[in-house]
Amino acid sequence: MDLRPFYLVALFLSLIALFVYYEINSNNLNKNYLTLFLTTFISNFGYAMSIHADTLEGALSGNLLSYVGSIFTILFGLIVIVDMCHKRFYFGLRFGLVIFATILGFLLATTKETHLFFDNPYIIKEHGLTLIKFKMGPAMFMYMAFLGGVNLSAILVVITSIFTKKNVSKKSLQILLCALILGTLAYLIPMAAGTRLNLMPYIYLILEILFLYYSAKTNTYDLQLNLINVLQNRTGYGYIAFDNKKRFLGCNDFALTFFPKLKEIALDSYIPADFSNIIETLHYADPDWDWNKHCNEDFKINIEDKAGICTIHKLSASRMKMGYFLELRDDSEQQNYIKGLNSFNKELSHLVKEKTEQVTDMQDSIIRGIATMVESRDNSTGGHILRTSDCIQIFAEELIKHGEIEKLSPSFLKLLVKAAPMHDLGKIAVDDAILRKPGKFTPEEYEKMKEHPAKGAVIVDKVLGGIDDEEFRRIAVNVAHYHHEKWDGSGYPEGIKGEAIPLEARIMALADVFDALVSKRCYKEAKSFDEAFEIIKNDLGQHFDPVIGQIFIECRQQLEEYYKSMVE
Repeated sequence: MDLRPFYLVALFLSLIALFVYYEINSNNLNKNYLTLFLTTFISNFGYAMSIHADTLEGALSGNLLSYVGSIFTILFGLIVIVDMCHKRFYFGLRFGLVIFATILGFLLATTKETHLFFDNPYIIKEHGLTLIKFKMGPAMFMYMAFLGGVNLSAILVVITSIFTKKNVSKKSLQILLCALILGTLAYLIPMAAGTRLNLMPYIYLILEILFLYYSAKTNTYDLQLNLINVLQNRTGYGYIAFDNKKRFLGCNDFALTFFPKLKEIALDSYIPADFSNIIETLHYADPDWDWNKHCNEDFKINIEDKAGICTIHKLSASRMKMGYFLELRDDSEQQNYIKGLNSFNKELSHLVKEKTEQVTDMQDSIIRGIATMVESRDNSTGGHILRTSDCIQIFAEELIKHGEIEKLSPSFLKLLVKAAPMHDLGKIAVDDAILRKPGKFTPEEYEKMKEHPAKGAVIVDKVLGGIDDEEFRRIAVNVAHYHHEKWDGSGYPEGIKGEAIPLEARIMALADVFDALVSKRCYKEAKSFDEAFEIIKNDLGQHFDPVIGQIFIECRQQLEEYYKSMVE
């Protein structure tokens, strides 16, 4: 019986699966899922090409594609499974696996010359298929160990998630576990039986179907996405955002129909006193009318010929209040509300496009506001957040000149400057008795104080949990978590050393320590610039990264000018 058509069917089904995934997730593509579907298609294409070949060269070419595809299919399958199980897959480990997979692919591509993968290959015909017989080389054992290790890791991740995770679908994971075990058996049984018939193309298809189902179902769990979809289908609603101090953060177009003067107000500004209609309507200046007490309550507003209903909601992240969100509903034009339903999607798209920059500014303002609020509890660090952020900006301008330093780019440094104000957010969890102590800490107090980086990382991770910029979130978490680590490993909270400390944290450490040295604190006088730079110079290779530390010293003139301007 000629089995070649079955491999062709597998090839075209994998192409269809790739197309279906793209269509159902075009607005919310996951790069790992997409890569998985692409590598599966490449693998199945290689299988089909190999079994149809009439020559050893053709069979080896197809075999190369199928093996390389399977290497990365299994790897990205693990990455997708870890993501499904809501577990962290650290960048270093993920990058290491990709490098190892790439090395395997290179060894496979050069096996004709090196014989490291296949030795003395030749082809035979079986059931109409062109199959390659060969003696396994040492790289083949590396390949099998890699596949076995990755597959076993995926199975263990799924099993532990079934028993420990509450925010995952147990049913989906149980089905996935069965598929992984089935795939393992489908690989091992033919090998034990001594046959070269390969069932993996269909095992890959089964996994693709499961991933298609799960990727579609994941959207139903995404509350943020569901909320956006709800808002996109509402019309006749206005929204105004304020921070904790009732400074204006932005509004949508519909809110301007009630309060047209809002467009004259700069972001992060208070409503001017002469805009009395806005202030009086929202009880903005009435000390007896507390927004906190009236949150989630409806109250009526009247502006000239317009009547509406307003509801105040709290903006918060990880139980921290970040401001207020006012929702306006037109109560006098219900018919216009119904007629405007069809146009709301266009209006919302237009709003999203025009307000992206304002929303980013609002986010930055809220983040800086939270950081400043935390700093206000600390008697010893007045102005530290502003100064360290400006130091990072000065330092970044010098660093960008050094293209030889890996990972440095204008976009990376821009995100680092943005993340710098959050480096001490963990102090919000430190007891006031310690944080506001007007003197040096006791050993016990110092140990408590040393907990703030780890706690800060958790807070930052939760605060930024809803943003799309994963790189910014990673940089901000790393800055908060590791800015007290030292190059020689004597820092805290993890005691990591050298390049294991994220680059952004090594940069932050220099600005943080420098500001502490040249600033007066309740327990010490400010050091001179000569003393401060001498301390940093002596600590290169111990406290600080010796390479970027030297670049920091080269910024001395700009830093001195900045601090002198602050004094003036």
